[in-house]
Amino acid sequence: MYKVAILDDDEHWCRIVQRFLKEEYAVATYKSVSSFLWELDVLNQYDIFLVDFVLPTARHELNTDGMEIVTALKRRLPRSPVVILVTAYMSMNELEVHGKQMCPEADAFFAKDAGLEILAHQMKQLLIPAKTEDS
Repeated sequence: MYKVAILDDDEHWCRIVQRFLKEEYAVATYKSVSSFLWELDVLNQYDIFLVDFVLPTARHELNTDGMEIVTALKRRLPRSPVVILVTAYMSMNELEVHGKQMCPEADAFFAKDAGLEILAHQMKQLLIPAKTEDS
């Protein structure tokens, strides 16, 4: 079973995604940047990450957005993870046009209003090549 980590402050959206994916994925959710980065040594166990583009920070946290988290994951983890940058502020069409310009290190982009079936399909497409490369 693939393991998914979600970093998103929207607890409701996290629960919905977790319920939707639970048959095929083991899903862990993180609601704050500090709780996520605190576990950096454990994060290598995940096959794919869903990272929110806009991440509010607590007073003690650095002002960090999803693009910075994607970069940190790609640079700090021993094996380069699959990362989808998620947002509620852009449509899928906008992300297709501007996504790579915004965050070239992300493997894919997902608009939260696009539907979870699209997200699941996108995740499968990204994970299949990743597993064949590891073999």
